[in-house]
Amino acid sequence: MLKKEGALLRLAAMEQVQNEDKLKNFEKQFSRLQAIVQELESETLALEKGMALYREGMLCSKDCREMLENAKHQLQKWQNGEEASLQLEIEDTVRAQSASDDSIPF
Repeated sequence: MLKKEGALLRLAAMEQVQNEDKLKNFEKQFSRLQAIVQELESETLALEKGMALYREGMLCSKDCREMLENAKHQLQKWQNGEEASLQLEIEDTVRAQSASDDSIPF
C-alpha cells in the first residue's frame, strides 16, 4: 500500500513539473509572438526581415493555439472525471512535442 501511495505521489510530482514546463513554454512562445507583432508594426522594417518575422510569428501562433487546445481538452476531461486516462494522454503529448521540437527547420 505504501509503495502505491509513493508511486502516486511521484506521478503527481512529475505531472506538476510537466505542467510547469508547458506553461513556461507557452509563456515563452506567447512573449516571442508579442515581440514579433511589435516588430512587424514598425514602419522601418525591411521586406525580407518582415517575411521572416511573419513566418516565425505564424509558427509561434500555431504552437500557442495547440497548447491552448490541449489545455482546454484536459480541463474538459477533468470535468468529465476521466483523470486516469488523462495522465497517459499527457505523457503521449509530451513525447509528441519532444519529437516535433526535433523537427523544427531552423
